[in-house]
Amino acid sequence: MKAKYDSLHGRLEVLQVSLKSLCRFAIALVLVTSIVLGSFTSGAEAALFSRKSDGLSTKEIQTLVNAGLTGDYIADTTDTIKTLREAINLPENAENRAAVKTSARYKINAYVSRYRADHDKGGLYSYTTMSTALNTLAGYYNGSMKRAVPAKTRDRLLQEFDRAEAALAQGR
Repeated sequence: MKAKYDSLHGRLEVLQVSLKSLCRFAIALVLVTSIVLGSFTSGAEAALFSRKSDGLSTKEIQTLVNAGLTGDYIADTTDTIKTLREAINLPENAENRAAVKTSARYKINAYVSRYRADHDKGGLYSYTTMSTALNTLAGYYNGSMKRAVPAKTRDRLLQEFDRAEAALAQGR
């Protein structure tokens, strides 16, 4: 009887230690998650993800994170160019300026994330041209979201977008 009791007591101690470790891990995970998610919510980004009446569905959140990209390279590139043209041609006094720029940043991140690792698309002239333009615009947005894109940079970006569209039409 004593042997059974000692065996059960030993197992109970192991179980208690495991439970304490699990609780500590869960608490640490919750804290890290709240810190990480809390650091990403600026006013413009919060406007993208908030609704006054109810929360977003999973499909709506996935659409926002993927920035509307479908996986069709030609359609995604054309849509990205259209969105970014609107963002860089936005007047300086536009009311929705912050939301449009934030949407453009999401689009840039989603596009680069989706096609950077795709070796079939990575060698295309249209992709390398888009990559140059996206890096330029992302660098500008990361440095200063309050001002409009300078005319010289805007003209160069529009020229690169035209080159990328021409290359897409040729299948390059």
